[in-house]
Amino acid sequence: MKVHVFDTYHRGRPRIIAVTGLETDEGLVLFDTGPESTFDHVATELGKVGFNPNDVRHVILSHIHFDHAGAAWRFAELGATIYVHPRGAPHLADPSKLVASATRIYGDEMERLWGRFAPIPTDKLKIVEDGDTIRIGPLEVRAIETPGHASHHHVYHWGDTLFGGDIAGVRIGGGPPVPPLVPPELNVESWIESIEKIRALNVAKLFLPHFGEVHGSITQHLDDLADRIRRWSIWFRDQIRAGQNEEQLVASFGKLIAIELRESGATTEELDDYESADPSFMAVTASIRYWQKFHPEEV
Repeated sequence: MKVHVFDTYHRGRPRIIAVTGLETDEGLVLFDTGPESTFDHVATELGKVGFNPNDVRHVILSHIHFDHAGAAWRFAELGATIYVHPRGAPHLADPSKLVASATRIYGDEMERLWGRFAPIPTDKLKIVEDGDTIRIGPLEVRAIETPGHASHHHVYHWGDTLFGGDIAGVRIGGGPPVPPLVPPELNVESWIESIEKIRALNVAKLFLPHFGEVHGSITQHLDDLADRIRRWSIWFRDQIRAGQNEEQLVASFGKLIAIELRESGATTEELDDYESADPSFMAVTASIRYWQKFHPEEV
């Protein structure tokens, strides 16, 4: 079965957010959709390989953050079934709380960044539990619950291939894998456990929403990702202990990640791409919350 990586051209930039497509006997299956603001770009990309949005009958979501699921309602409107974690389904049926929460972060930039929002009818939503198999013709896709980035996160395994969602990291161009640390559900211990679940599958192909297929050793990719999660979380703990406030942490972490990315092979242009795909300031509020919630005695 042929796999496609469709570029959403988020905010006009290439290789920031990808939608992964799988050709099947029952049309095109999409893993994540990108935000609604990029729906027309995705439609254009589909057309380049002979498809259009009406050909998408199944959309399988890693999680419901807007850069991954914002356009799901558009495909549901065209008849697609939307597969989602049980904790995510209520927020697709009624996105008002999700929108209100994101608006506190993005303010007037909401529509420009993420587009429009609309509820998905419950008869178009199919809840997928941990270990469930999604059967689409002869294709069997297994959902594996992988919290850490978000409590409502799944990766999806078929054959020798895995769609890794955000739990499998962000990796752009010649740069290294990095963990997208975002509020409010960052959990370092759960993330490491999720990486071990992925490692145990021993897949030959790994696809990421940010961005596309991983080339080279997947084992090394997972090793490097786990190492950064551990090191960065400890770095945040130590800086919080030292009394750095949120503003100071944003500046110092931004410098840290830029140096590390460059030393690991990212170009100047790719540094900007990483920042667009995974804004470094998000890691600050996520990490402060993580340490204060799960390990308050250490900070």
